This record gives sequence, structure tokens and C-alpha cells, in this order.
Amino acid sequence: MKTRTENSIRNVTFALGGQALFVVMSFICRTVFIHTLGQTYLGFNGLFSDIFNLLSLAEMGVGTAILYAMYTPAAQADWPRLAALLELYRRMYWTIGSIILLLGAGLIPFLDYFISNIQRVPELKIIYLLYLFNTYGSYFFAYKKSILTVYQNDYIASTVYMLRTFVQNILQIFSLLVWHNFIIYLVIQAICTLSENIFNSFYVDHHYPQLKQFADVRLPRAEKWQIFSNIKAMFISRLSYAVVSSTDNLMISAFVSTLLLGVYTNYILIVTMIRTFSNSIFRALTGSIGNLIAEQKDGQHVYQVIKRIWFINFWLTAFTATTAFILVNPFIRLWIGHAYLLPIPTVFLIFFNMYMYLMRSTFWRFNDAFGHFNQLQPKAIAEMVINLFFSLIFVLTFHWGLNGVLLGTLGSNLLTNFWYEPYLVYQRIKVPFRHYLTHVGKYLIVLAGSGTGTYFCCQYLIGGTNWLSFITKGVVCCLMINLVIVGVYYRTEEFSYARHLLLRTLRKGIALWKNYL
Repeated sequence: MKTRTENSIRNVTFALGGQALFVVMSFICRTVFIHTLGQTYLGFNGLFSDIFNLLSLAEMGVGTAILYAMYTPAAQADWPRLAALLELYRRMYWTIGSIILLLGAGLIPFLDYFISNIQRVPELKIIYLLYLFNTYGSYFFAYKKSILTVYQNDYIASTVYMLRTFVQNILQIFSLLVWHNFIIYLVIQAICTLSENIFNSFYVDHHYPQLKQFADVRLPRAEKWQIFSNIKAMFISRLSYAVVSSTDNLMISAFVSTLLLGVYTNYILIVTMIRTFSNSIFRALTGSIGNLIAEQKDGQHVYQVIKRIWFINFWLTAFTATTAFILVNPFIRLWIGHAYLLPIPTVFLIFFNMYMYLMRSTFWRFNDAFGHFNQLQPKAIAEMVINLFFSLIFVLTFHWGLNGVLLGTLGSNLLTNFWYEPYLVYQRIKVPFRHYLTHVGKYLIVLAGSGTGTYFCCQYLIGGTNWLSFITKGVVCCLMINLVIVGVYYRTEEFSYARHLLLRTLRKGIALWKNYL
């Protein structure tokens, strides 16, 4: 029986491998996309992606709520209850997919209202329908991946994801180079997404046959209503997230410019890669955190784990956010040209928002593991209202354009998520909240100090706009940011744990990949 740490290391190792492949293939595919289809289709790609992210709030947090209910029966090998939960998951996901299909079809007559300052294309509705099919198809069989999470076997899904990403991008690149056709590009994406879910489903069926033995078992009505109560609470959180994230692009497209949205999505591609990279690590820890809570460890033990994970969270986030802010414009200039650059203040807001988002990862996972679904409802409602209010005021009244949308997101995050999510966790483990404020204050000071010093060093001491200059700046970022963090924290218990975990991960990761290959 593997320990939680060993399972986490294995899952993180495969998740990172998948993300490395995703980053490389995504940049190659995006480069070919821009040079073959241009800014118009780039704008549509960003707009329709966010429309369906918004429609996916119909998922209502079903996955999170049912996953939370699965941890205890998985720890107790209670296969009948686990099978009943999975069957409930299946029925709800098929229903949700059908709802998204109907809602998505209902938006077709209103597509022109979401588009501004960009030429129309005759195949617009066909493109939209392919996005709709891809989203609809993603709900079939996806529910079975939850079994891999609760048994801390996310590395299986990561392996399938790597293969799907590679095959999909190769086929898409080929189609763009040969036919220059966005529709074929989207058909390939839909087929590959569905294939990934089918493969995961077959794997679970083969390796967990106990689930089929108890396929006819159903949950008691009382337990169903408890899950529905959690789903209702999670829906508010999902709605808030959709309003804060997906409506940003809708407002940019409708009130600013769909062409500007196309330029902005290049930055969001990089943000998404970093966020997905970080989320892959913390998603790989989800099963271990759920198992920790299910075993009912005392508050001090849980607090020690939180501090360790949060420090690793900060280190990764501070390094990636600062490095991305410094290098993104030089990279885009070299990658696709000066015409695709955004001003430095806008770039700062993009990556500071990313930093604030990623620093929540630790508390997300623990709030989910503790089942704080109802407690998060007031925060979610407040975040949604504040974000919409600030963004509309900044865009329509002050005419701050893209910066106004980004400031609205930042303001809602600072006034809600920044303090409320950790407050719930600290309250649950009975640790004074001032400890959170102390830690977050130190983290912000270290971020500001390391980031400012590194930025001015790269900006004023390293000249040139070629690849050698870019690589030199990258090396400076790696050295300065990490040396500052190590210098400040090397005597702490969290740093000792992070160093030990890193070395252990490297050793086990190398061994795992050797065995895998």
C-alpha cells in the first residue's frame, strides 16, 4: 500500500509531464493557427470558448460535491455506496450535458450581440455549433475519472491526457497547414475530447470491476438530498466563478473590441498554461488531502500540512507570475510580432490577477475536502456582484477598456476570496486567523521585493530584443527570484519539507518514468 506522499509524488510527476507536453504543443499549434487563420478566428476562438465556459456553470459543482462524498466510502472499501455515488454522478452529468445543449442552441440567434469591431464570417454558426458539440460531448463518460482521483491514481488520467494532447495537436497542425480550415480544426478537437473520456471510462471499468457488481445499488433518499444541498451551494460558487472569469472576455468582445480580445487571448493562453500547470499539481494532491481529512487528523496536524502546501504554492506562484510578467512581452514580440503586444500596465494586471487566483489553490482544496459548500455561498454571491459592478463602472463610465475589466476582477478578489476562503479553513482547524494574515503579508513583501529587483535588472541591464536577450532574462529570473525566496525561508520547517519533497519527487519521478518507458 502506497502512502499519501508517494501517491502525490506519482500523480504530480505525471501531471507535470502532461503539462510540459501541453505547453510545447499548444505554442506550436497556436503559432500555426495565427499564421494560417489570423486575428479574426483568434477572436472567435476566445469568445466562443468563454461562452461555453459560462454555460458549463450548469455543471453546478456536481463533480466536486460527489467527489467529496466518495472519499469516505473509498477509504472504507464500501463498494456498494461508491457504485451508487458513481451512478448518481452519471445520471446528473448526462442531464447537465443535455441542458447545455439546449442553452447553447438557444443562444444562436443572439451571436451578433457578442461581437464588435471585427468582420463577420459566413461559417460563424457552424463554428459555434462545433464548440457546442465539443462541450456537450465532454460530459459523456467523464464522471468515471472521479474514481481515479479518490484512489489517488490521477497519473492514469494524466497519461491519457498526454496522448490525447499530442495526437490532437499534431492532427490540428496538419489540418491548418494543408486546408487552412477552422471547421476541420474544431472537428478534430471534438473527436479527441470524446476519445479521451471513453478511454478513461474503459480503464475504470476494467480495473475496478467491483463497481459493476453493485451497479444496481442506489443511494438512500436522505443521502441524495444532502448531496443535492451541497450541489446547490456549489452552484453559487460556480456561477460566481463563471461571472468573474468568462464574462470578462464577453465584456471585452461586446464593449471594447473582439480584435483586442484576440490579442488578449495570447496572454490568456500563457496564463492558462501556468494555471493548468499549477492546478495539475494541486489536483494531483486532491485525493491525498481528502484522505487526510477522512482519517480525521487533529487540527494542528492539518495546519502543519496546510503551511507546507501553501509555502510550495507561494513559491511556484511567485516564481511563475513574476517570470511570466517580465518575459511575456519579449516572448510575444519574438513569437508573433510587435502588433500583438499589450501595454506593461495591462500585462501587470493580467499576471497579478493570476497570482491572486493561484494563491487560492491550497485553500480551495481544503475547503472542498472539509465540505464547506454552504459556507462559501455568501462569498460567491458577493464576488459576483462586486466584479460585475466594478467592471461595468470601469468600462462604461470611466472607459478604461481592458484595464477596467481586469481591475474589476482584482477588486472582487481582494474583497472576497483573499480573506474569506482561508478564514473558513482556519476556523475549522481552530487556528487564529492572524497567522494567515502574517504569512500572507510576508509573502506579498517577498513577492514585491524579488519581483521589483528582477524586473529592473532585466529591463535596464539586459538590452536587445533577440532570443539571446530573452534567454538571458529567463536565467536572471530563475536565479534572482528563487535565491530571494530561499534566502528568506531556508531556515523554516516549510522550506525543509519542500526541499525534501523536491529531492524525493525527482528521484521517484525519474524511477517512475524509467519504469513507464
